[in-house]
Amino acid sequence: MSNWLIAIGVSLLVGGMATAHFLGVQLRRDETQAGIKALSGVSWRTFIHMVLDALARRGFARAVDAENPSGDSDYVLERDGEHWLLSCKHGSAFVLGRLTVNELARAIELKSAAGGFLVTQGRITEDARPVAALQRIELLDGPALWPQLRDFLPAEQLAGIRAKALQAARQRVLLSWLLALLAGVAVWLALPPSPPDPSAATPPGASVPVQAAAQASPAAPAADAPSAPAAATPQEPVGEAPAAPPVAQDIEQQRADVAAAVSTLPEVDRATWSSESTLQVFLASVQDDPFSRICPLVERYEDLAASRIQLTPPPGSTATVRFRQCRSY
Repeated sequence: MSNWLIAIGVSLLVGGMATAHFLGVQLRRDETQAGIKALSGVSWRTFIHMVLDALARRGFARAVDAENPSGDSDYVLERDGEHWLLSCKHGSAFVLGRLTVNELARAIELKSAAGGFLVTQGRITEDARPVAALQRIELLDGPALWPQLRDFLPAEQLAGIRAKALQAARQRVLLSWLLALLAGVAVWLALPPSPPDPSAATPPGASVPVQAAAQASPAAPAADAPSAPAAATPQEPVGEAPAAPPVAQDIEQQRADVAAAVSTLPEVDRATWSSESTLQVFLASVQDDPFSRICPLVERYEDLAASRIQLTPPPGSTATVRFRQCRSY
């Protein structure tokens, strides 16, 4: 197989795989992230009505209206004579774990319900999912919630989200094909030259005089000599192509990562950003000094290192709320 066929194959392989990824996986991921952000921006009343309308499509009707403007309320739903409990946490900063699932399970047991739903635009940890399955609790966090609620957004807003995600995907596809072309050129330059085909040099049945062949053989290397510098000329810009600079992480994603990391500490129930500069940490138990374990997680991010930490003791504790900055401005 000639070198240029191999180079074309490499370019098509790289470009095709990148196109499938960006127009498939990455496109859905970008649309979901933008959709979750849009859902987090609506009011609590709008959000809970969107959730109730989505569950109504599945046959669940509201039996008790216990709306709470704070955004943390339970609703009783009914389907086929059975009661189901709905608990919503409005906001993308929520990181819900086993404790939240256990609280909802106790409420389901007290109200003799058949099961329940835990809904949030934030994230539900993996350790909570086995517990939820045993208690017949369906978990709907960001990626799982967006397909359920996207049809309830205004048509213009939904079209804008999809158009923006598609535009970003097309730009990435174009860049990937340019890189695929460079990869094909690099492979073509790296491969050794193909050996000449002797059957193409002499037609069948033709005879070459021995003396003419002897005179032509010394000239062959001279004719082939200029090809080496010509092949080496375009190799320099290909080898010196600069790598793409890393993309800076979004500040909202940094806050979500910090809240998720702090929520994994054994003495922490959950962590959420009460403001752009204050991380509120709800303690599950009062131990020696949780700041020594929280601050290293916050200081990993330079933009958030000077954030204020608010420690909220568990319910029933005599401890007071404490504040501290891990690093001064």
